[in-house]
Amino acid sequence: MTEIDKHIKILLDKKDLKNVASFEEMGYCFLGPLVFNYFAWLKNELNECDLVLFNSREGHFLQQIYLIFKNRYNLSESAYFKTSRKLSSIVSFFTKDDIYKTFELHRFEGLLSNLLKNRFGIQPQHLEDRFINTKINIPNIDDFIDTILENSKSVRVSYENYIKSVIKNAKNVVMIDSGFQGMTQLNLEKTYGFKFKGRYLLYKTNSNLDDVKGFYHFDESNLKKNLIFFESIFIDKIGSYIDLENGKFVNEPFNQKLQFFREKLFIIHGVVNFINDMLKFNLELNNVDWKYSDSIFDLMCKKDFIKNEKLFDIFLHDNYYVRDSIKRINRF
Repeated sequence: MTEIDKHIKILLDKKDLKNVASFEEMGYCFLGPLVFNYFAWLKNELNECDLVLFNSREGHFLQQIYLIFKNRYNLSESAYFKTSRKLSSIVSFFTKDDIYKTFELHRFEGLLSNLLKNRFGIQPQHLEDRFINTKINIPNIDDFIDTILENSKSVRVSYENYIKSVIKNAKNVVMIDSGFQGMTQLNLEKTYGFKFKGRYLLYKTNSNLDDVKGFYHFDESNLKKNLIFFESIFIDKIGSYIDLENGKFVNEPFNQKLQFFREKLFIIHGVVNFINDMLKFNLELNNVDWKYSDSIFDLMCKKDFIKNEKLFDIFLHDNYYVRDSIKRINRF
């Protein structure tokens, strides 16, 4: 066990993990170690970095936490980067094949009208709607290809202007996200020729990206199956950035009450309190390992480990890129 993990254990030994009674305590005990070790690792990955981009939505809270480390260790400047899987995909469409390739990576289950709106950014009139399930068959959307490509071209110009306004003269830019396949980074590099470094919580190797790492091991950690819990908490106070119309961002509909934003703020307060307690130990943050903090977060996600079932009513997953509905996340 690393020196960092020994001190995490010192803090957690004071807690009754199975009987946490509040959202703040949940954040302190389970997400605190997960996030602290990630940022301790990230601190050592920012050498010669000019700018750190925190991708929305997870970046809303992650950037706030980063500022604690930035002020403590004089780290690089950062920016909250308005993006999403949908927006980065839309600007990357140059051909019919580009559009159909989205089904190779991401399924869709729902109405055709919602597929066209939530993945491809168009809302055709006089549409004969039908249910789509790409696990069964890929829909024929040839009739909409020209409209999708025309919209992509328009959005691409506006989005490039935005990206340049954020990056300015920075040459060494690090992109932060919860991760997985690095598709946002890949789409933007492919579309505009930018080169970013990706430093994600979790990363599945992508041969089309050069300088990308994930702190938590993709195949060996529990975070791969538990990432959905993390993403449910690390949200923005507004909906995802899904489009640009006349140079202005368009957000998904979002209801803070229905998304339990207030409760998630309490969880983040707990995470921040844990990080501040860890920093009081004045440890060297050079030797960081993912295994212990991953195992602690896994306890939270295990069915019946935490006795207070009401704490889990707030865990919802809305991913309109792949489905129509919002689903409750269950422990297993």
